[in-house]
Amino acid sequence: MTLCKRFYFDGTAFNARTGELTLSWHADETGFFQERVIFPGAPFHVSPEKKAALNRMFFYALLAAGISYFKTRPTDEIHIPAGCLNAREAAFFKTFYINGLGEFAIRNGLNLQNIIRFPVTNEPNREIIPPYRMPGTNRVLIPIGGGKDSCVTTELIKQMPFTPALVSVGDPAAIRACAAAANLPRHIIYRTLDPRLKTLNESGTVLNGHIPITGVLAFYLWIYAVLTDTPFIAMSCESSSNDGNLYQGTLAINHQYSKSLAFESDFAALTAPLTPGFCYFSLLRPLSEAHIARLFARFGHAYFNVFTSCNKAFRLDETKRLHHWCGQCDKCRFVFLILAPFMDRVALIRAVGHNPLDDSGQEAGYRALLGLKGYKPFECVGTADECRFALRTLAASPVWARDILVQRLAPLLPPPAQGEQDVFTADGAHRIPAPFQDVFRFFKD
Repeated sequence: MTLCKRFYFDGTAFNARTGELTLSWHADETGFFQERVIFPGAPFHVSPEKKAALNRMFFYALLAAGISYFKTRPTDEIHIPAGCLNAREAAFFKTFYINGLGEFAIRNGLNLQNIIRFPVTNEPNREIIPPYRMPGTNRVLIPIGGGKDSCVTTELIKQMPFTPALVSVGDPAAIRACAAAANLPRHIIYRTLDPRLKTLNESGTVLNGHIPITGVLAFYLWIYAVLTDTPFIAMSCESSSNDGNLYQGTLAINHQYSKSLAFESDFAALTAPLTPGFCYFSLLRPLSEAHIARLFARFGHAYFNVFTSCNKAFRLDETKRLHHWCGQCDKCRFVFLILAPFMDRVALIRAVGHNPLDDSGQEAGYRALLGLKGYKPFECVGTADECRFALRTLAASPVWARDILVQRLAPLLPPPAQGEQDVFTADGAHRIPAPFQDVFRFFKD
């Protein structure tokens, strides 16, 4: 398959009356694409200062969201009719594309490290955009994803002196059910991909694969936060999202790159000059998956019968979404394993609908999670140390010790490493802002 000759970031249009943002691109081989995003709460009354900042934010969103269309046929010929970048901005988006398409490159037999580059315009030729200073309020948006992590973030912030609201991109059943259990206001952002993308992907004439979706959505969440003058977005990314899967040369390939502290820090550096006072951070960043699982067992009872971490519940094609756990994928295997030491056995099996630890057909999947075979699966799963901690705990439990894979795999584990011993140590690097640091009292219990 030949790669694309040129890819163009054409422009943006925003209607403050309807809340609709339109983003446009085209490529020599694959034609024109348009994506539409509708922000709730319109009409928006936008001051001149806010409008100038928003226009730049729309431009950034164009560059980030374009990754879905760029990947169909990547190219080293990037053209940006919509605007220009300084060296700092170009470096951000180069990093975003190379790291965010790392898994995509591996699966498609590509090396994009020397291909992707964003053009730089000299600083004197750039329009100077005055910053829009975010107001100092206690409002916080919590992106809710339907899984255990965002449920924990929600319950912790509800016990702190903030005015929280939930936000989601789309309205899958699992998200809707968790939002109802949280009993907080929720705002729904609707994103519509260009339908031609699905047609091209199904035709087999273009490349397809994983993109850094959390990073793309970060730009839409930022826009919505500014539209509503909400200074905080509290994500639910944990320490293990910093852990890569494998290397391509010297580049660490990380399925969870856009959930990592590296992305969060780079995103903060990009957003700060334009919207000082805005903070996008993860409340759970210092924690391991095991630590979050323990907090979920403690605070998440309202979600036990509705939460879903299986990715098949969030497929873009709504006709192919499951409304329950599949019980057979890496995500289902991992979440079941990490929750089992802390949740009641009957409640956990009822929630997932299956016990993968008592299913010999899932041995290969658990060997990969435990670091006994191959590399960490390309999924949002924890580290091998976290998985080994959980399995060792289950092997010592009369409730779980008889399950087939607990019996079979626990004797194969190497001696405990430091990572296992530190699963409840909450002193890792993070960007939790000062007003939220009271959360550490919950981490120490």
